[in-house]
Amino acid sequence: MHLKGRAVIVADGVEVTHRQLEALVALRDKGSMKRAAAALGISTPVLYKYVKEVEAKVGSALMSSSSRGTVLTGDGKELLHRFEASELRLKDEDGLRVAGTLVSERCVLTAATALSASGVTCRVWISTDEENLRMMDEGRLDCVVLDDALYAMERTDMFEGTEIGTDVLLHRSCGPDYARLAFGAQRLAFRHLEQKGVEHRVACTVFEPAVLDTTDLSYFVNRSLVRRGVVRASGAREQKWSAHSVMAVPCSRSTEVDGFMEEARKAGLYPKG
Repeated sequence: MHLKGRAVIVADGVEVTHRQLEALVALRDKGSMKRAAAALGISTPVLYKYVKEVEAKVGSALMSSSSRGTVLTGDGKELLHRFEASELRLKDEDGLRVAGTLVSERCVLTAATALSASGVTCRVWISTDEENLRMMDEGRLDCVVLDDALYAMERTDMFEGTEIGTDVLLHRSCGPDYARLAFGAQRLAFRHLEQKGVEHRVACTVFEPAVLDTTDLSYFVNRSLVRRGVVRASGAREQKWSAHSVMAVPCSRSTEVDGFMEEARKAGLYPKG
């Protein structure tokens, strides 16, 4: 069974049909009502009717006519931009689609390289757990590697994760104000502070780990990032309570997922020695 998603645009609660959007696309591409209608295999009055129906739904003029032809207005172009961007997000990319974060970047890229050498086309995204999970929910990934194993545990009813490595958090304590790194098991860290009744406030979110070396704030950071030289984390101390799994979660039936997870596990989170 072949299934294909299709984007729907809703303007003030009213759906713009796919056919009406196709009319706007043809009008933009052909530059005249006559040529656009011919491209769609419909009459010019029918095309005109489609466009006017959309204008009524969005409450704005979407085309402008002159002696040189018919073009879309700014609102018309914006409407099509949103439609085509949504269509792209629904498009199934070829190859194995995998995602990780800065913490798992090395093992994800190494695994993708190994599969590529064997002839498998790989598409790789490096982002945060939250963004990668959003892509997973949109059906755009075959496998996601999660820093925070709590996410995998929360979705055990949908997917079964596999441990590909373990990590530990380092903690630098400089008072109650914290810089929250966008990567790693940060939820585990701040939950620990809450359970211990430790006063803390998140002052900012840090996306570049090296910034931690210049801040006066407290923070948690993965040991693997320090071992890889991504951040020095001077004065930060290892927290034994924070040992945690890094999980690979398959989210499609791709036959290449098992091979990817095995290669990621072999690569590890950081170089040994």
